[in-house]
Amino acid sequence: MKIGIIADLHLPKKELPPRPEPGKKPTPLPDDPITAGVKAFYEKAKEEKYDFVINLGDLVEGTGNGDDDYMTASMFSRSMISSTVNTYYVLGNHDAMFIPKDLLLHCSQTLGGAYSFIKEGVLFIALDANYSCDGKSYEPGASDWTDSYIPDAQKEFLKKQLERTDFERAVILCHQRLDLFMDGLEHVNPHVVGNAEEIRNILESSGKTALVLQAHYHSGDDTVQNGIRYYTQQAFFKKFAYSVLTVNENGFAIEKETI
Repeated sequence: MKIGIIADLHLPKKELPPRPEPGKKPTPLPDDPITAGVKAFYEKAKEEKYDFVINLGDLVEGTGNGDDDYMTASMFSRSMISSTVNTYYVLGNHDAMFIPKDLLLHCSQTLGGAYSFIKEGVLFIALDANYSCDGKSYEPGASDWTDSYIPDAQKEFLKKQLERTDFERAVILCHQRLDLFMDGLEHVNPHVVGNAEEIRNILESSGKTALVLQAHYHSGDDTVQNGIRYYTQQAFFKKFAYSVLTVNENGFAIEKETI
């Protein structure tokens, strides 16, 4: 099984093409460099027959205008749906902070919230950490990206998913980091989920979690903590970086690539 991993696109605002003159075909606007790069990534995904793509969040940069940001996400998602390579989305803080969640679901049924799916004996569990520590969901104009949290309902969902008996190995998907990542010796880095230690305890106790795919920290990272690998995908918008995850009977292999 071959899977494309991409994250932190931070797409700029999409401009509506001008209305065509009567009887004439519309002239499409040229793509911005990031969108052009993502389309090239999907062409490669199609050529190399990736089973699917995982987008780990921050689809949009965010303009502060919910309608503009929704249009950017919607136009991009429609374009990717037509690429014939299925994509599973994980909600990023930029997505949740600039687009109302009810509109996000119009872009993709998997863009928002926690969900799971199984492919070839591997259970993929997506988490949504776009909540403040008081349990309030991020919303446009009233969110702090340094305050992220996995709410109680999702913790129970995660536990129940890991108790299932119809899978061999689990891969966790989250935009924000779940590993222990420090600023010096005194402070946990703000890119880490506020209750990440609780989540790590659940993952470690299950004995079935082999890999966590995360993003948010644009430089990328790759750590192993208590037997679980935490792979932080580098931001696409900076160096057109993506990764390819190969899954076979021997385990997981990840290769870093660029467009």
